[in-house]
Amino acid sequence: MPIIVIGTGSVGVRFVYDFFHLKPNDKLKIFGGEEQQPYSRENLSEMLAGELSEETLHASGKLPKSQNLEVFLNNPIIEIDKHNQIVTDNEGVKHAYKKLIIAVGSSPRMLKVEGSDLKNVFTFRDIHDAELLKSRQVASKNTVVIGGGLVGLDVAHAMTNHNTNVTVIENSNRLMYHQLDDHASVYLRLYLDDLGIDVRIKNQVIRIEGKGNVEQIVLQDGETIPCDTVIISIGINPRIDLARSFGLRVNRGIVIDDQLQTSNKNIYAIGECAEHRGRYYGLVKPGFEQAAVLAKILAGRKAKYKGSTSMSKLKVIEYPILSIGDNGEGSLSNKELMYRDIKNMVYRKLVLKRGHLQGVVAAGKWKDSKVLHKMVENKQYIWPWQRSRFNRTGQL
Repeated sequence: MPIIVIGTGSVGVRFVYDFFHLKPNDKLKIFGGEEQQPYSRENLSEMLAGELSEETLHASGKLPKSQNLEVFLNNPIIEIDKHNQIVTDNEGVKHAYKKLIIAVGSSPRMLKVEGSDLKNVFTFRDIHDAELLKSRQVASKNTVVIGGGLVGLDVAHAMTNHNTNVTVIENSNRLMYHQLDDHASVYLRLYLDDLGIDVRIKNQVIRIEGKGNVEQIVLQDGETIPCDTVIISIGINPRIDLARSFGLRVNRGIVIDDQLQTSNKNIYAIGECAEHRGRYYGLVKPGFEQAAVLAKILAGRKAKYKGSTSMSKLKVIEYPILSIGDNGEGSLSNKELMYRDIKNMVYRKLVLKRGHLQGVVAAGKWKDSKVLHKMVENKQYIWPWQRSRFNRTGQL
């Protein structure tokens, strides 16, 4: 019996590559719900910005060519019989499996306000969304992006390509709330202001208005902002419905252990749909790490997933923003070291716990991002002389 992968997103495709590298003669089947050939979802904002062609997007998500791999597109799995180890696809065909891997990713979180169903109100999650927005770029004169996170900001910048007025609405007290601190967010906001992107924080949209097409949004403080396009980017929800409906343990995501195993010994979950040690990652890199570990496990090698140290960067906006690990918010036991160079728009922060590096937050150029990621991952000890040099020069 084959291994079956549910999900043709980047993480499912990466697992297939990693597994075939170890066991090229084993049989796999992979099922996806989209008609499109697999593509690199994490690079959609670059495609929208015109920095990446659709052909390149598909090339980076391409599946390996192998006689041992069967690919089923536009044919999602709709039923799991975990007792008999059989799945049923959308056409009613049953497929037996040796091991089952769920890599179905996440869905965009929807904004539940009046008017969210008007024409020219979009989400940004898949290639269909990107194509629709690409066709709106030239026509749109005033675009509102609801959500000041990683994806929302990249989309906001991409929409300025044709001299469109862009406003970003963020209901928390800073941009990229989960990745940055207040200081780095201020630097980023100043940069966006220079680009002509209007940012409103500590405010939220309570209504979208228009007659058929969107015409304006109404904010909590009563202000109205005229617009012909609205893009909702307020986060994601792990796709857990399939797993939950067939009796797998779920919380916010599909619950997995250090072997990436669900509550059923023959079913695994990886990527944005999975929850490990109470945490789910809304980024692709942890999913790739999970895929690599699972490939080793199913190839009969010893491996264990201990969690990931997340690293966040903006893709389209040229002002470098870096967030690795703990951003220092909400912990009184951490020590923070800060360096500022206001003239060059540079801000850097190290988060230490008993001298060990827990996280990094930075705005402005810092070429050491890969080294810093490894240091945070290893919880490296930062010696007093290194701390002193960082305070003076911003370097370790």
